Amino acid sequence: MNHRVVSKEEARSFIIRYHNLDDSQKFEGIDGVLNYFNRVGSIQYDPLNVVGRNADLVLQAKVKGYQSKFLETLLYREHKLVDGFDKEMCIYQTKDYNNFQRVREATARATKNVLANRNQLEALEYLEVVKEHIKTNGITSTKDLSIGESSPGRWGHKKLSSATLDYLYSSGDLCVTDKKGAQKYFDFTENVLPKEFLNQTEMKSEEEFLEWYIKRRIRSVGFLWNKRGGAWQGHYISDRKIRTEVLTKLVSYGELIDFYIEGIDEPFYMATEDERFFDQPTGKKQVKFLAPLDNMLWDRDLVSTLFDFDYRWEVYTPVVKRKYGYYVLPVLYGDKLVARFEPERVSYSEVFTIKNWWWEDKVMITEELVGEVHKAIHRFANYLDIPCKDYYPEIIQ
Repeated sequence: MNHRVVSKEEARSFIIRYHNLDDSQKFEGIDGVLNYFNRVGSIQYDPLNVVGRNADLVLQAKVKGYQSKFLETLLYREHKLVDGFDKEMCIYQTKDYNNFQRVREATARATKNVLANRNQLEALEYLEVVKEHIKTNGITSTKDLSIGESSPGRWGHKKLSSATLDYLYSSGDLCVTDKKGAQKYFDFTENVLPKEFLNQTEMKSEEEFLEWYIKRRIRSVGFLWNKRGGAWQGHYISDRKIRTEVLTKLVSYGELIDFYIEGIDEPFYMATEDERFFDQPTGKKQVKFLAPLDNMLWDRDLVSTLFDFDYRWEVYTPVVKRKYGYYVLPVLYGDKLVARFEPERVSYSEVFTIKNWWWEDKVMITEELVGEVHKAIHRFANYLDIPCKDYYPEIIQ
């Protein structure tokens, strides 16, 4: 059988078009957010907010006119999206909620193990107490409960009731119904999510689930190889042997296409319906600032191989060991990652401020490129709803 073989340039162009980083598709406003979720399934959630949370940063690069209130509306007003566990903590479409039942069960088991390691298993003794509190008082956050104080020096939650809430959330008994900053507010899932989604029949067999889940994970990135990496994190699919069996079946069913990239021996897999992105024309060549946990960056080795760009998010790296900075964003120009920069935290600056900027070694800094960077800065400041300077000389130093 002859497999499709593409160049690295063609593979990069596929990824750029797939994630609408060239604005070739009409992803705009709140409908554009839903259109992007229809394609990738999940976006990784992280509460850190320097210039927006990770999910906001993902969407501002893909959806024209994106504002953070779009995501909040879809999550906590219309409930078309839901906070849940996928790769790690993610946001995904509510219509997929029932299909994630196995993931929730596995996450609950993992949460119980964490509690055991932290010597906090007694938090599970308060399950009914916490449920009764919510029945009586309604929507509840960790600050509303102070039951079972944890011993000084313990890791994790200081209050056992907070650990109890997290366990009930991980198991699916509770759902996040609102957030204020990083503070989560919980209610019973049946009180939050639309009944038509909760009443759907979940997948009967693990085989059916794995076929759905592995194809879905591939579509979260665009295409993937079967190598160990960040894109395959999570319950059920981190085992290469399991993935190999399911990938083979999905190719035989015609659900996936396997192909090769020149110079790489490992086969790649994409959804059959997404092959069209190889043949579509590329949109405008422009600069986009990417999220640290952007879907296209989930597999760091793949990014290094295709884009010749080594990226590590260093927020949890000790200061003395950081190569770049605390919260550093990759800079895309066309189909190349040409730089990275560290912005100042928005809440502490009157205008958008760049703390550090690093060009990649082989990048030719042209007047056109600098101009596109400044356009991107203005778009980014507009997304943040803050002013910016007309010119940033630090980007060409």
